[in-house]
Amino acid sequence: MTNAIALPDYLVPLRDALVDARKSRQPIMVAGLPEPRNDADAYAIQRAVADEFGWFAAAPTAWKVGAASRTAIPNAAPLPARGVRTSPATFARGSFNRILIEGEVAFRLRSPLASDVRADDAAAVSAAIGELVVTIEIIDPRYRDFDAASPTMRLADQGVHGALVVGTGIAWRGEVPWDTLAAIVRRDGEVVRETRGGHPLGNLLFMLPWLAGHAAEFGLPLRAGDLVTAGTWTGVFEAAPGQTIDVEFPDVGRASVRFD
Repeated sequence: MTNAIALPDYLVPLRDALVDARKSRQPIMVAGLPEPRNDADAYAIQRAVADEFGWFAAAPTAWKVGAASRTAIPNAAPLPARGVRTSPATFARGSFNRILIEGEVAFRLRSPLASDVRADDAAAVSAAIGELVVTIEIIDPRYRDFDAASPTMRLADQGVHGALVVGTGIAWRGEVPWDTLAAIVRRDGEVVRETRGGHPLGNLLFMLPWLAGHAAEFGLPLRAGDLVTAGTWTGVFEAAPGQTIDVEFPDVGRASVRFD
């Protein structure tokens, strides 16, 4: 990876704990671990953990991005390629500490998105998008006491990302009926959740210019073909081994994942 970031000394125990948790596949307790003081320190942990595993020796092809509100500074994490799967996907028992499901839509870029694209230049942002696809993000926190983890602790843990299942989609048409877009979640064929206009941030394009600048700052500029998933439309719910989860956005596509 390029643009190395110095890890503050106070965060070395957190880095070591997160690395050990991934190697052992055993969750860790938040209590007693140092908490990143800001997002920049959380990103330094992301980078240190990624470097330990060599995730981004080649540039990432997928990102997650989110924001607490439309006026808050977004946050992001590049996604390790080993966890990005094409639907229908199957994961072996023991792949995750917990299986938390989010139904999402993602943007696939058809051209690089420049780091200096203006946040108010919707036409330039839209022109870089080639496709809208359905994704299932599997949230897999390394923290046993997940509810006790602060936002910066979660961000440091790669946004508590576990895997991303990439489903079908549609060609980008320049706009989406964000307020009425429907999402359906099925567990073993039975509907367990249905939402309409379920994403609290509405039009999600505003996060892409921020991500373009953030990614470039880290030496990982957004390229043609990159996938950017932008938060849940269905809320978060827990799945279990032996279940199949299907997420469908009827106007976009669907994705499916099986947990053995």
